[in-house]
Amino acid sequence: MGVLNENTIIGASVASAAGGYDIPNSLRFNDNDSAYLSRTPASAGNRRTWTWSGWVKRGNLGTTQHILEAYTATDIETFLRFSSDNTLRFASYNSGYQFQLDTTAVYRDPSAHYHIIVVFDTTQATSTDRIKLYVNGEQITSLSIASYPSLNFEAYINNTYIHYLGKWGNGSRQFDGYLAEVNLIDGLALTPDSFGEFGTYGEWKPLKYTGAY
Repeated sequence: MGVLNENTIIGASVASAAGGYDIPNSLRFNDNDSAYLSRTPASAGNRRTWTWSGWVKRGNLGTTQHILEAYTATDIETFLRFSSDNTLRFASYNSGYQFQLDTTAVYRDPSAHYHIIVVFDTTQATSTDRIKLYVNGEQITSLSIASYPSLNFEAYINNTYIHYLGKWGNGSRQFDGYLAEVNLIDGLALTPDSFGEFGTYGEWKPLKYTGAY
């Protein structure tokens, strides 16, 4: 994704056990600098089926911070964010929520790398199979709000709208922390095994993604 505001590549790494895959660098997002990345696709991809994966390490806590955003106009968007209560929300909004998943779990350890995966596939007949959220290899099933999209619903991600990493499209809610090994896989609904594996002690370790895009 193209850089609009200057960000700094630093040496913070996401490391697996010996012999595994080490992610050597993270991209640092400092909310005080309004740092973010953006890209506008030249043509639309698959808006019904895709997978997003990224390793996230938080800086500031207790504020609303957007990680991923596809933005069309004021309050017309699909987004993944940390909410001010440190839960995760994945949702799409246009004059009301088109779908919304809020976790009951909170993510407030600034020393930890969280591996977050969103699997979006609205071609599935069962509504609860249309969005799957994973953190560190485990599917999140405890949700305070669970409103799923309709069959074959087309979200704004993968359309020809501006896509952001690290900010809300309306100009605030910057992410503060680190992002590493971010992948958006167009047209495929993948499992965590494409991006990581459990180690000997039950820890979740990164794997290099080697599949198709």
